[in-house]
Amino acid sequence: MDVCIKNINEEEWRVFKSESIRHGAKIGDFFAKVIQEHHTKCKGSNWEKILYGEKKLKGFLTQSEYMSHKSQFRKEFTMREF
Repeated sequence: MDVCIKNINEEEWRVFKSESIRHGAKIGDFFAKVIQEHHTKCKGSNWEKILYGEKKLKGFLTQSEYMSHKSQFRKEFTMREF
């Protein structure tokens, strides 16, 4: 399958291609290897807990309480109301 990836720096693309050649792999195989290593090394990181963890503050405030706190905060710090 042919895939187009936008907004890749030309120099970084050359480095990526040269690394794949240095490791003796095709570009697609090397890309898959990089993604797999990224998943294994980043597993259990703080980002995984933040993005996929339990949302402890969900349902903590009602909508009216939130709006009240928001307007009070904006008044104290002289911010515009939206």
